[in-house]
Amino acid sequence: MTNILAPFDHKFPCTEFPHALFYEWDHVLRFELGGEDVPTSRPLKRFNQALERASTVADALFKETETLWLLTSYYGETPRPKKRLKPLKHCGLALADFTHLGAVAQNDTDHIEDCGRDIHRYWDATQLTEHSQRQEVLWLTLGAELGIRPRLSTDVFLVDFAQNLVLHPYDDRGMDVAATDNNALRPLYQRFGTWLLEWNRPEMHDQFGS
Repeated sequence: MTNILAPFDHKFPCTEFPHALFYEWDHVLRFELGGEDVPTSRPLKRFNQALERASTVADALFKETETLWLLTSYYGETPRPKKRLKPLKHCGLALADFTHLGAVAQNDTDHIEDCGRDIHRYWDATQLTEHSQRQEVLWLTLGAELGIRPRLSTDVFLVDFAQNLVLHPYDDRGMDVAATDNNALRPLYQRFGTWLLEWNRPEMHDQFGS
């Protein structure tokens, strides 16, 4: 099995970050960003709220972070299409800044049967050197489904390997925040409780409510 996280010193219980952190890890919060009260027919209003909430949570989560990494992943049949990373040039990041971490075969039997080849999940990583880059990455990610351009079509994981923290914004709807223990996330649960996704609130209450 390809260990995508092997180059990093960490305590995460995985060899790559799962696509849906909330359903695969124990210590995770799921935030509602755009919110049901702001319809997609108001994309700019929805985007602004999503970005403000994501940025506020990220500031609190990474307040003591010294080194922040950006990991991106995408699914495909061909190795590392560079165009996937091109939108990140707007964050001051060049293709040469990224390290290719590897590819993980998905063993998709249906796809193999239909196309004669498997799908892989391709991973790249770079270190963010400016606080503004974190905000810009969130911008590119959260507006993608709302038709806001430029946009980033890869999965994004902002990671503090020293403190074992990871933030995964999936689109304007929401964002997962995970850690290796509850204590790191309990302050976020208490401070931003009104932003938690209502559907998953019972599970989060079981983990962080006591």
